[in-house]
Amino acid sequence: MSIELGNRMRDLMRQHGITQSQLAARSGTTQPSISKYLSGDREPTANTLANIATVLHTTSEYLLGLPESSVDTPFGRIKAYCERHGGDLSEQETREIIIALLAARGKGDRDGIHRQ
Repeated sequence: MSIELGNRMRDLMRQHGITQSQLAARSGTTQPSISKYLSGDREPTANTLANIATVLHTTSEYLLGLPESSVDTPFGRIKAYCERHGGDLSEQETREIIIALLAARGKGDRDGIHRQ
């Protein structure tokens, strides 16, 4: 099991002032599970890891100690930002981003997505 994952989670929890209970509630898991991830006794499922990364404003790759390959491109920076902060966006902000992307590709109206 990964002590590295636990260390990275712990550092980010400290940085953002998040307790184990808060992380569990926000990521859809339990406090005992978070405790096991932190100690390296258990690893989260991919979905739980993604939720934890979102709450901690990071990526699954970072938590696992993997290289974040695409961050050095404009797309990578946008994608990384969305992964880290997407949960902080309102429904309207999310909709506006999607509409802007589709409009830039000329597909907005064709796909039935309209501005409100």
